[in-house]
Amino acid sequence: MESVAKWASVIGGIGIFVCFFASSYFLSSWGSSHDDVDWNDWVVYEVEGNEATLFLDEDVGYTIYVEDTHSCSEVTAKVYFEGEDYYYENCDPYYDFDDWIQIGDIVNWYSGDHQVQVIADSGSVERFIIVDWTSVEGNSFEFALLSGVACCASLLVLVIGLILTGLSEKKGPATPQFVRDSSGHYSNPGQASDSQAEGDPSESDSEWWN
Repeated sequence: MESVAKWASVIGGIGIFVCFFASSYFLSSWGSSHDDVDWNDWVVYEVEGNEATLFLDEDVGYTIYVEDTHSCSEVTAKVYFEGEDYYYENCDPYYDFDDWIQIGDIVNWYSGDHQVQVIADSGSVERFIIVDWTSVEGNSFEFALLSGVACCASLLVLVIGLILTGLSEKKGPATPQFVRDSSGHYSNPGQASDSQAEGDPSESDSEWWN
């Protein structure tokens, strides 16, 4: 059990270190990848006007953009599919590009024709675009997911290894202590005391008869 516990602790520790390094690399590369993307290449729909019926794939994540003549706080949207609204407001200037500002995401659970309507508090929305943001960053998100699973597995292995190490140390036999007597021989005091306590039955009987 001791060897299993040690190997589990070593594997778990190495796994945690590798996951930490991979996560750090992912965060730095993911932050820089946004600056290298031309989001115009990922525009799925460009709509003239403020509403349209658009086919959306359930395996793709979409973001709605409007022209930067509007402010994000004054524009909202509705995305209906079979009576349910799948629009999620998300104003994040970090993802703005060129003359477009992000106003929210479409959390579409099903593929099909969605009724998309963009509404401004004042004035009207002359056009909007829908961008596919998951395809360009798909590999990064898959890598992050796999890294998270690997980190959890490594942590579990490490905990199991530590538990097994504790149990093996608790159950391990005590190291015998030897004492050197006057004749120069080494003996175990525990065994010696047991032998003296038991004694020799023949000697006891002879003493009793005497």
